[in-house]
Amino acid sequence: MATSLAQASDSERWRRLAWTDQRTPALAIVGRGDQIRALGPTTFSVCSQSDRGLFHHVWKDGARWNCDCPFFSATQKTCVHILAVRFREGLQESAPTHEDAVLCDRCQSVAVIRFGLRHNKSGDVPTYLCRTCGKRFAGHEGFHKRRADPEKIALALDLYFRGMSVRKVADHFAQVHRLKVNASTVYRWVRYYSKLAAEWMDAQGARTSDRWHIDETVVGVNGVNKYLWNVLDHDTRFLLATHISKDRSLADTRAPLAKAKAVTEDRPADVLSDGMMAYPEAVKQELGHRATPLDDPKHVHAGWFNPHKRVPSIRAKESNNRIERFQGTEKERTKVMRSFDNDGGAAGLMEGFRVHYNLVKTHQKLGTTPGEAAGIPTADGFRWRQILHEATTRKETREGGN
Repeated sequence: MATSLAQASDSERWRRLAWTDQRTPALAIVGRGDQIRALGPTTFSVCSQSDRGLFHHVWKDGARWNCDCPFFSATQKTCVHILAVRFREGLQESAPTHEDAVLCDRCQSVAVIRFGLRHNKSGDVPTYLCRTCGKRFAGHEGFHKRRADPEKIALALDLYFRGMSVRKVADHFAQVHRLKVNASTVYRWVRYYSKLAAEWMDAQGARTSDRWHIDETVVGVNGVNKYLWNVLDHDTRFLLATHISKDRSLADTRAPLAKAKAVTEDRPADVLSDGMMAYPEAVKQELGHRATPLDDPKHVHAGWFNPHKRVPSIRAKESNNRIERFQGTEKERTKVMRSFDNDGGAAGLMEGFRVHYNLVKTHQKLGTTPGEAAGIPTADGFRWRQILHEATTRKETREGGN
């Protein structure tokens, strides 16, 4: 018991000593250029900022980053050394690289030169000539076997999640890019790549705070009102999960919490919700655990710790208005969507909105994206293009290994 209390006080001491915003010193470490040494593909040493002669060991174990510094050892929270490595790796991965060599379809030779363009309805496709065997063939530059230009697909998603309907996106391509694309094609792009991008984002291991918010709102799906659930992290504003359901049963309430657990290794000490009756039991079943001496006695009942907190109104000391404000932003997007066509389409498009909110749109209060605040480096330039490149590369690598 005494050991547990000592560990608790040590953890609290290091939390108080930590920087309020760890991103700034982490970026400063990266900016100095000589503070990080790569010891292997996923192993690094990072110079201590308090003792310049000391280097801390940072390594990746699966999807989890670890550090031997006192702060991480005491709190198990992301430290500036881990953030610095993640930011550095993200910057290097987003740096421009030389175009991959084109191989001949027939003889696999690399002696290939550009040889004109083929004009398709979906855009211009480069053609190549093999100097070894003389074969002329078309390039394959689309995302995961799609014929369309990757830049146009990324632009379609960007315009759609910024508020344009699929018909307006198609009209934009016709007028500005002189590219004829049906609204149904734009819809298929958005639905397919939204799911792919969300899968990639969720595999990045976002780091969150010890307070989450959960709430539900009503959306129209093919003329029928359904419930849209959201789970939002308090500090980073990272949208951990969305979920569409017909009812508000216990199983429906647990579903978004289960999705949120799969996105991050971190677990909250508080989960704030409104007064809906299903929330306490749903939070207990998904995020509760057997009580320990470190748990707040106020949340311990019958030997179980339940992080659920009910906040009755926005005037309460601990309110749920952070997620309610977010849902106001979310509804501005769903209004343009009018009504989703089915549950699958609704879920897919909301996943795309989650990617756009987390990784593309700069949060006004944070001054950065929620994804970057959660330790997922934000790419420079056209963010949707970079996200789709990473997501499709991951998919092709995974399928190639099967």
